[in-house]
Amino acid sequence: MDIPFHGRSVAALLETAGKAGREIEGRPATLIVIYSYGDFRAATKVARSDEDAATPIVITRDGCVPANPVVAFFSNPFANLKVARTAPLKIENALVAPVPTEANGWLTAGFTYSFMAFFSLGPGVCVWLALSELMPTRIRSNGMSVALLINQSVSTTIAAVFLPTVGRYGYSRMFFFFAGCTVVYFITAAFFLPETKGKTLEEIELHFEGK
Repeated sequence: MDIPFHGRSVAALLETAGKAGREIEGRPATLIVIYSYGDFRAATKVARSDEDAATPIVITRDGCVPANPVVAFFSNPFANLKVARTAPLKIENALVAPVPTEANGWLTAGFTYSFMAFFSLGPGVCVWLALSELMPTRIRSNGMSVALLINQSVSTTIAAVFLPTVGRYGYSRMFFFFAGCTVVYFITAAFFLPETKGKTLEEIELHFEGK
């Protein structure tokens, strides 16, 4: 399935979008289509209406449905690969947005670098440091194994639900949820985790035992 994207198609897509559509109308825009075959979802590349030489958006089953059961399991462990191979195409969402300005690019880069800096000083270190220090020495190896399993399970779950959630509710709700998780993490790290600097592992264990 080929979808051409140019000025006329932008106007057609925005006709029923109300006030939000009128604010974008007449400006260069981008389009991303989120689609599915059965339980598998995918997103097209970003297309711009101001690029006359740009190729149309191409939607194919091969670009969405995994080629084998192993890839299918890691893409969506609860999906039915056999059904997806014959399921009809479903357009989940078509996201039309104005082409970002150069200032938006610099702002995005600044926030990305800030995230990397704060992550390297916060969750990137504190989570694993806290887990290794707060567990008693007698169960530390088993405890870290369980913690690693939970960490990877949560990461896999987030990767599995991200695109379906974005396709149904948009990017904003997903990232507001992440922001809420960050607030919970900050409160926990700032007010509930004890200071362990200069203390031995045995002293930390006695602290949690209330001795």
